Amino acid sequence: MKRNVMVLTMLSLLVLLLSLLSIKVGAVSIGWLDILQALTGRSDSDQRYIVLHYRLPRIVVAILVGSGLAVSGLITQALLRNPLAAPDTLGISAGASLGAVLTVLILPPGQPVWVTPLAALIGGFVGGMLVYGLSYSGGIDPVRLALVGIAVSACGSTLVQLLVTRFAANASTVLLWLNGSLWGRTWDQVIQSLPIIGLALPVTWVLARRLDILALGDETSRGLGLRLEPVRLLLFGFAIALAGGSVAAAGMIGFAGLVSPHMARRLVSRGHRILIPVTALVGAALVLLADMIGRILAPPVEFPAGLVTAAIGAPYFLYLLWREFRPARARA
Repeated sequence: MKRNVMVLTMLSLLVLLLSLLSIKVGAVSIGWLDILQALTGRSDSDQRYIVLHYRLPRIVVAILVGSGLAVSGLITQALLRNPLAAPDTLGISAGASLGAVLTVLILPPGQPVWVTPLAALIGGFVGGMLVYGLSYSGGIDPVRLALVGIAVSACGSTLVQLLVTRFAANASTVLLWLNGSLWGRTWDQVIQSLPIIGLALPVTWVLARRLDILALGDETSRGLGLRLEPVRLLLFGFAIALAGGSVAAAGMIGFAGLVSPHMARRLVSRGHRILIPVTALVGAALVLLADMIGRILAPPVEFPAGLVTAAIGAPYFLYLLWREFRPARARA
């Protein structure tokens, strides 16, 4: 218990520290005193605008997106009982990408700012529910769910590539969104994503006990009185909401939903009541760090946060694969 409290405290302080550093660094560096004056309304108008209307909403979006993707990945891994699962596995990210790309490439310019995020959120729900519907056959088998999810994700990604090729004139905007970027995020994106992610996270925490029971296997879960299919569908819906809301706010930030749950499990004991908040903080810290690195590598050029998380997450993913299949090789 003391270890869990200490980890939560340290991660919260880390997220706060990364948030303060994200306000300070960038193409225009701002001093600590200037940041304090901007937050209290005593600085000049230019610095106050940069802090309050450019960097601060970007930080809030990064925290929301990182938390949402991480907890969605934790739910996905629990549902599939597969440590290599992620929101991408269930077709959520592919559906959200397809919805957003359709609005950017097909609709005429000048659409309201909420159209693309709304289309991404709807696309994520459609993709996720399509996977669930195609997988259902008197119940849900985790292996079948994963296989159908991979197939739907592949189809969605192929359609996205076809659209980008067909409408090459707008491809640069789409590619920036597909790589996952927090550039230009405003309070509009905060308002759009906060109700979804801010509601789904605490409700998922309330359902932590059910996630613990699901991890014991279907037979044991039924023996303990858990109604498997309704619970799976409910948790699946929250995984879709968290991932879809995150992708709608910042695009495709890969690997955050895969590696964050594994990092959290190394920090605290098993049990989703503690794993959920720790995973959310790890995801928030990861996306904040990735966005900050992307901004300071070669200013004023910004590297999308999704590219940085991929650079961090890909080696870790390879390590997970190696660790997962190492016992099989040893037995052979």
